[in-house]
Amino acid sequence: MKRFFLFVVMVFMVGAVCAIQPVRKPFLQIKIDGKTNKSGDILTVLPGQKLMIGVELEGGRRDFCKFPETYASIAGAAQILSRGENGITYQLDGSEAEWKVLNEEIRFVPDEFVRINSQSKQTAEIMISTTKFSQSFVKIIYKITWQFSQNGNTSQEENLAEGMVYFKVGGSSDAWFSSPNIQASGIKNDLVQEKLKLVQSACDSIEKNFYRLNFTAVQQAIRNLQNEVNILHSTIDEVKASNPSYQTKILFIGLPSDHPYSDIKILSTVMSSWISLEALVSEMKLQVEKLPEKPGPESKDEVVSIISLYLDWQSKLPESTIQLLPLYIPDFVMNDIMLPEKIKFVAEKKSIENYSQTVSDLNAFIDQRIDQISSEIQKINAIHTRLQAIRLFDGMLQGYFSSISWAQWKNTKE
Repeated sequence: MKRFFLFVVMVFMVGAVCAIQPVRKPFLQIKIDGKTNKSGDILTVLPGQKLMIGVELEGGRRDFCKFPETYASIAGAAQILSRGENGITYQLDGSEAEWKVLNEEIRFVPDEFVRINSQSKQTAEIMISTTKFSQSFVKIIYKITWQFSQNGNTSQEENLAEGMVYFKVGGSSDAWFSSPNIQASGIKNDLVQEKLKLVQSACDSIEKNFYRLNFTAVQQAIRNLQNEVNILHSTIDEVKASNPSYQTKILFIGLPSDHPYSDIKILSTVMSSWISLEALVSEMKLQVEKLPEKPGPESKDEVVSIISLYLDWQSKLPESTIQLLPLYIPDFVMNDIMLPEKIKFVAEKKSIENYSQTVSDLNAFIDQRIDQISSEIQKINAIHTRLQAIRLFDGMLQGYFSSISWAQWKNTKE
């Protein structure tokens, strides 16, 4: 009984091994300088290097022709007359049938950093550009048209396979996409690149609406960002599903709230400077009023000293003040705040050619500043107060990016 049971198991195992299998999906066998490579491989090369690429298509109808005992249901009943990678001839039920290659079309499609020097049927010599690049590629498109003939009737079948080989220069980064908030490395893909641009556009929209203090639009832009990131993830998964060898790494850099967030601290310093300026210009006004009408060595030195007080205050403003204030307060005119060049020139040269005119110009500038400072302080204070809301959005964005498991996030806050 035990022997019979083992015999049944052995028959079952032999039958399972010999069972007909479905032909494999058409795929490419790629060799570069005689070495086998997979579609999606990234090769390290040198500028100006020449390479020989050879390619063969496997799977599909070729499986049927080369290995009928494995992939053809006719194997048990038909008489195989001939077989090989380019066709098979057999007799079945007294009728002769044939599959043969009718046409083969192979295209090597490079990007701008690779040149095709020559191409034969299944090989191509390529040259790597000497121009600096992050990543380059050659796309291979292989199509075989098969013809089936039996009893005077014919039909056709096409097998198509595509592959990509990527190149990067030795010692260089394999980053193929870079923007203010995203970096992608590994294998370049046009569809993924399109989605990366949309993610960056969503980040830009968030930052732009922060500057406009349009927090309702910021909320909508954040939802849009999350949607675009999800689409990016899905697109990468789809590309991987169609090409298992595809690999890319996504790095999110900082947050679209980083710059507005840092502006909160800068505006706090600017506000303190404006408060001190209010007392400074009042003191400068008193000193100007004490100047004598006629010039003298001492009075000229005094004018230079008064001007220097304002220049000293101006030089201590944060570097980004000139760009920052008009960004949040569009009607803020920085030319009204900065000391006019003709007055500034007097302090720098410590020389006054027209004493009366210089005193008059300085007095007019001080009066203008006294009239405007109170309003400016109110505007700066209002903007600084409203910007506090950015802290909440910044926390939301930080929580979101740190929760993404399929990509990396780099916190760039100091």
